[in-house]
Order: sequence, then C-alpha cells, then structure tokens
Amino acid sequence: MEVKYLNKSIREIFQSNYVVPLYQRNYAWADDEIHLLLRDIYENYSKNPKGFYFIGTLVVLKRKNGDFEVIDGQQRLTTLSLIAKKLDSSLHTSKLQYDSRPEVESFLSTYYQRGEVATTTTNHLVSHFNEAIEYIETVDLKVKEPNETLRFIDFLKEDGITGFKEYFFNQVQLVKVEIPSDIDVAHYFEVMNNRGEQLEEHEIVKARLLDKIKDNKSGTAQFAKIWDACSQMNKPIQRLFKKDRAHFFGENFNSYHFKADEDINEDDYKDTFLSIHQILSGASILDIEESKDVDKKEDFEAIIDFPNFLMHVLKLYFSEVKDIPLNGDELLKRFEGLEDEIDALKFINKLLFYRVVFDRFIVTVIEDEKSEDNTKWVLQKPKMYYYEKKKTKKLQYENTFKDLQESIIKCLSMLQVTFRTKKYKNYLQEILSWFGDAEDLEIESKEFLKKLNTLVINTFNENRNYDEVVKEPHYNKGTSTPHFLFNFIDYLYWTENQSNYSFEFKYRNSVEHHLPQSYRNESNIDVLDCLGNLCLVSKSGNSKMNDESPKGKADETGKYYKESLPAKQLIMYKETNQKHKWERGEILKHYYDVLELLERRNEILSL
Repeated sequence: MEVKYLNKSIREIFQSNYVVPLYQRNYAWADDEIHLLLRDIYENYSKNPKGFYFIGTLVVLKRKNGDFEVIDGQQRLTTLSLIAKKLDSSLHTSKLQYDSRPEVESFLSTYYQRGEVATTTTNHLVSHFNEAIEYIETVDLKVKEPNETLRFIDFLKEDGITGFKEYFFNQVQLVKVEIPSDIDVAHYFEVMNNRGEQLEEHEIVKARLLDKIKDNKSGTAQFAKIWDACSQMNKPIQRLFKKDRAHFFGENFNSYHFKADEDINEDDYKDTFLSIHQILSGASILDIEESKDVDKKEDFEAIIDFPNFLMHVLKLYFSEVKDIPLNGDELLKRFEGLEDEIDALKFINKLLFYRVVFDRFIVTVIEDEKSEDNTKWVLQKPKMYYYEKKKTKKLQYENTFKDLQESIIKCLSMLQVTFRTKKYKNYLQEILSWFGDAEDLEIESKEFLKKLNTLVINTFNENRNYDEVVKEPHYNKGTSTPHFLFNFIDYLYWTENQSNYSFEFKYRNSVEHHLPQSYRNESNIDVLDCLGNLCLVSKSGNSKMNDESPKGKADETGKYYKESLPAKQLIMYKETNQKHKWERGEILKHYYDVLELLERRNEILSL
C-alpha cells in the first residue's frame, strides 16, 4: 500500500468518522492555541473569502470498519469539531470518538445533540472541553485592531456569519494523509508526538515526489539527501556533503557535476533508504556530520526561506507557466495543480543546481564584530585546498569574483534591502533565470555586473519613478517616497565616486525629513516633503532625531553624523555644515542635483 494525500475541506473531513486511540493524550488545547486558530481563519476570510486556506495536516489510518484512526492532528481536529457545531446547529452527531473514554463520548454526544453542555464538571477528562467551548465563544476576532472588538459569540449573531460559515466549511482545508495499514502505528505516533510539530507544506511536497520514484531505491536516496541539504538555507550547500562531495560538485568542489538520472552504485546509498512514512515522521537521511574537512565553519543568514525558494525553482522548472506566484504560502496549492507534470528526478536536479547558484551569486549576511550592526554582506564560492603534508582535501570559501566584487555586493545588497520580504522576490527570480539554460556556473564579473545594473535600471524605469520625479513639482511625496528611489540614488552616488562614501546598504525603512515637519511655515511649506529634504534612515534613528534641527543632526561632533552614512544623507549633512543652514534654497539645490544624477544613470552604470 502507499501513502495517500487528499486535500479536504472541513465539510469533507467531517463526512468521515474518526477515532482517537487510547495511546493518544487527552484533549489539551488552551486559549492560546484556540484563539490563534480562529483568528487566523477569520483574518484569511477577511482578506480573501473565496480563497482556500490550508491549516495543517491530519494523519490517519483506515480501520477495517471504515473509521479513521487519528495518528496526528487530534488536537486541531477536535477543536474544529467544536467550532463546527457552534457554526451549524443542524449538526447533531459528532464525527469524533475517543477509544475507552466514555465520559468524553457522552460529553460530545450531548454537545452535538443540544448545542450546550453543563458548565461545571469535576471530571478532568471533560473539563478541557468545557473550557475550550468558552475559549471559542470569547475569542476576540479583531484583536489586531485596537479600536474594535468582535467576540466570536457576538459574531454568530451577525449577518456576516453566513459568509464566514461557508468559508469555514468549504474553503478551510486540511491535507488528509492516509498511511498504509502495515505500519507500526504506535511507534509512528510516538515519533510524530516527540517531534511536537505539524508537517510543513514542503515536507508534504517532498513525500509526494518521493512517492513517484519509490521503486527507484538509489534515486529515492539521492532525492531525499539533496532535498534535506537544500532545505538548510543558512548553511553553504557543499558543507552538507562530505563522502560524496566530489560526486555532486566535482573534484574541485567548485562546479556542478551532478545529474540525477546518472547510473550510480546503489551500495553507496544502501544506508540511506527511507520509507515514505519515515520521511513524514521527520526522519532525514542527511546526517550532517558538520564536516571536519571544512577550514572555517561559518553559517550565514540567507535572504529567503526554503518554501519560498522552492517556489522559485518550481517557476523556473515550468518556465513557460506564467501564473506561479513567488509566495511560499501557496506551495502546496500550486504543486498539486502541476504534480502530474513534475519529473521528481529532474526537479531535484534543478533544485540542487539553483541552490548552488543561489549560494554563489546572491549575497548573504554573516556576523562581523567590526561592523556597526555586527553584520556584513558577503558573496562567496567554494574551493578545494589540498594539504600536501597530510594528503587531505579541505573545503574553503573565497570571494565569488576576483574583481568588481565590491560593486556586485553593493548592487545585490541594494536590491535586497529594497525588496526585503521573503515572498515575491522578482529580482531573485530574474538572477536565477540567467543560469537556467546551460546550467553553467561560469560568468565574468563584468558581464554579471552589467546584467545587475540593467536589472536595476529596468526596475527604475518600469516603476515610472523617474517620470514622476521630473514632472511633479519638487516631487513632494514625503514619507510615501518609494524606498527604492533612495537606495538607487545612493547606489548611483557610490558608483560614480566610490572613494567618497563608505556606507553599506542596511534595512533602513523610515523616511526622515532633514528639515523637520515641525518647522513648517509659509516659506518652506511646498518643499518640506520634497525629495531634496528627505533621506532613508532606520526607525530607531528617526525616533531619536525626532524634531532635532538640521544643524544638530549634521554636527560633525554630534551623535548623528558619521562618515558611514548613506551617500544622499551624508551630502545633505555636509551641505548643512558648509552653509550653516538647511532651508528652502538648500533643499531645492540638492533636489536638482539628484535630478541631474538620475538623468545620467545609464552613463554612471556604463550602460
């Protein structure tokens, strides 16, 4: 038998009968878990009442009488059962039973028949159910809105409950995972329970792809090993392979040498075969030995997580399909629509290749005590160093490029701090696609930087920022000024004269008025929000400066002035110090200087 995966709505889930076996613990969810579940469902309903909302997995085993034994997901399933009765009074029979616990059986039967139960009980098996019903009724669905309150029990009386009811039963979904009958269920449950967490969507995708190649032992082993390695986004990929590093990355550790459909020796992987239910239990064939043959072990902080990275690879795999969103929250939904068209071995080949590309050509963050915020951007590739005396090979890392490395890091980090969310990283998709056709890792630094600068220019032109800056008087967008514009201006200043600036791009997300808004008067009212009076700072920096005067901010002996300030901000401060003021004239002069800089953007970036 094989593992079955079925997306089921709540209505479809409760068309079957379920039994909670005796070896499972009693119902124990408290207010935190119940409130979070209901609020999440309500929030997603408010955003998209027609969309599907995936809330987890339900692992079951079908008994001979047709009932399903609940292996994992009992707490959530029980809570959903209690909510379902609150929403639909016509439900009179509980679909949930508890083995050898008649008190619970009686409670659920009474609750479904009458819609209410005794509010007091001394039975500890039942008390949690009573409390859960109270938690459901009293949850504040609008807790994120400080000026509004909406308790669930009050929401039940409103007209809008009809739409929410339909959403709950038809749009909220679980993945029902039916495991084979030949599994040691008690042991399986113990593993899942010790793991203490719900399966993530990418784990379900992994298991389903493995199921497609279950008869290919060596392919299954390689697939699982590569998947587990690629999922650890904060470790260099080559470091996660030791015994077979040369097989995947060549003798120099610096190439892409692997094809999933190659003939391989199964004996090399005989210790790594896992069944699908082991994968679902969280088992991994990647015993990360934290290789002792690595000279300097240094983790980094990747700019994206694994589910979102998978969406990039899925989109690149189906390059002709245009509607795959770069949003990891939709991984399972999109995968299901394309599952039949995916060749598991070809997909894992793509996944590993693009992970190698990602590590080598996309900036990451490492700790650096010398830096102002203890971090710095890096761009590195692996290399093999042979120790002649010991006759051993060591994995080392070096700059990806021998020249133009700093310029490339500056451009990549500028894109990242602008488009910082892990979802919808269109610039990352563009960069990865440059390497897709030939699966070749070789590119000259000059060519790569030219491609990056073209991407930046196109981003600027397509957003029509430049047209607005030129056509609108003084470009008075104030705090609505796109952050990309500030970062692009800083990048142009730095590129044109690198020796004048020593800043790094950071996650600055607050627009600062150099001449504070509290200084508003008739002479400056039309330029206060002008681009010439604005710069991008951190939120903490903005709050600290607050209504500080321009001269106070720019004081070279003060706490705000640093040579490592972003270019635009540093220029404004130096102009303030030179003129001993920052008023209308200085604002407009700086504004027109910025316009002139933007006008020369292609020239500055050598395009």
